Amino acid sequence: MTRGKAEVVCIPPQVGSVLLPSLIFLLILTLAATTAMRTSTMELRMAGNEQQRVETFELTQSIVDQVVGNPDNIRVAGDPGYVNCTPNVPNCNANDVQINANLLAPSRAANATVKVERLAPALSAPPRGINTSTDAFSAARFEVDTTYDGTAINEGKVGIVQGVLVLVPRGAQ
Repeated sequence: MTRGKAEVVCIPPQVGSVLLPSLIFLLILTLAATTAMRTSTMELRMAGNEQQRVETFELTQSIVDQVVGNPDNIRVAGDPGYVNCTPNVPNCNANDVQINANLLAPSRAANATVKVERLAPALSAPPRGINTSTDAFSAARFEVDTTYDGTAINEGKVGIVQGVLVLVPRGAQ
């Protein structure tokens, strides 16, 4: 039998020249991914806060619309300075402004305050441009101040003040 000569292969020593750039590249990718996740989370929170702000504003505006739409809340018979409020507001002439339970659940009704104040003068000429005769009508002015404070349940706080003009036939004065 013939024996072949064994070849000796010399492997150069590994010095890790690719390891360091790979670790740096991996670190950069990790930082980019972490930054992207934090940015996405922050944007999601911002969008949620904006949505809640808009919903709270719309709820408050709905309360104003409902109060103004109910003639029992706007008392023309009162003198200037007469204040009609929701039951949870002190220092009012009357506390009988009601908020519809379909609009605001009774458990959340305490978060809403409404003040309807009769403004001076008692009656004045209606403003131009409302397509009515100034000879036939006078105008009574009111201010509806509505606040919804849902901060305890993470809904935010919104306040809206709206003016209301009620036309009063001159014969009814």
